[in-house]
Amino acid sequence: MNLSPEQIDLLDRYIKGKLSKDEAAAMDRRLASDDEFRWKAEEHFTIIRELKFHEQRKHLMQVLQAAHAEMESPVVTPAPEKTVVMRPAKNYWAISGVAAVVAIISIISTFYITRSIKDEQTAIYRELRRKVDQIKKSQNIMMADMAEDKKEKKKSRGNYVGTGFLISANGYVTTSYHVVKEYDSVYIENEKYGSLKAVVVHSDPANDVSILKIENARLLNLSLPYSIAKTETNLAEEVYTLGYPREDVVFGAGSISALTGYKENPNAYQVSVPVNPGNSGGPLFNSKGDIVGIISGIETQTAGVAFATKSTVLLDVIKNEALDSLHSPLVLSKQNTLRNSTRVEQVKRWKDYVFMVKVFKN
Repeated sequence: MNLSPEQIDLLDRYIKGKLSKDEAAAMDRRLASDDEFRWKAEEHFTIIRELKFHEQRKHLMQVLQAAHAEMESPVVTPAPEKTVVMRPAKNYWAISGVAAVVAIISIISTFYITRSIKDEQTAIYRELRRKVDQIKKSQNIMMADMAEDKKEKKKSRGNYVGTGFLISANGYVTTSYHVVKEYDSVYIENEKYGSLKAVVVHSDPANDVSILKIENARLLNLSLPYSIAKTETNLAEEVYTLGYPREDVVFGAGSISALTGYKENPNAYQVSVPVNPGNSGGPLFNSKGDIVGIISGIETQTAGVAFATKSTVLLDVIKNEALDSLHSPLVLSKQNTLRNSTRVEQVKRWKDYVFMVKVFKN
């Protein structure tokens, strides 16, 4: 997405405080809700600040040059024989000292601003929920759509789309918190089970984890063939993921490239797995089929760098007292029947338990 001339003009007037109250409020709302537009706007704001800084520095240099020229100009005394007298060296060195200090400050400021811009361009974390076109439907119409046959359900689109996966046989699903944080209603969907209504029962924003519960999950007769890893995985270990960056499930493979996440976050891994918007909340599993993490985001300026919340963090979230008080306790699977299966066999089983998470916001 490139900013249009109209958008650039609007952003220029926004940063200068020249928009009307209503226009400024509308801009605030878009910056808050449209991630891609906000990133482009922040890049534009950074360029404007840098240009302003250089303009101020240019003006300062012009003032210093004028002062320097004035110091070197001759002063004519009223003596009978016109004698050329230079200005006292004392004043010259005093002003030169000020100029030197200002120059040093300018150099240091330029260094830090340049480094800041470089950091923004090379280390921006991006969440991987997928934003889709808003559908203006009443709750009744949406509910009617969900009651139609499977093919019709698949056409229903939420405001935001992510991925989630089952963590218990009694219908609990986990996903990334940022996928469902602005929900009015949530549905999950895959090829085997179609579209299912789910409710958010617990969220941990600090760890970017949410737990959902499928309504009427007992009708699905679920039995999970995998378990959640209780210990951290190893550097360079092979890992795989399934997710919904598109309407059908997508497989991705890679390895653990660092034992910490974005900005050395100890609660996440850095992984070399190809992921895209829509992958947030998807499972990261090892070659044995155990869940070792939850896909959460990428580093925008470095190809192939993604991040995943660790399975040990997910287990800590599940142990929260709020979940213990649920009417239907969250019971984790303790056995992994996929351990001796090939990767292809694992994926065939796994994809039945991975869902597209559709978030509707009125």
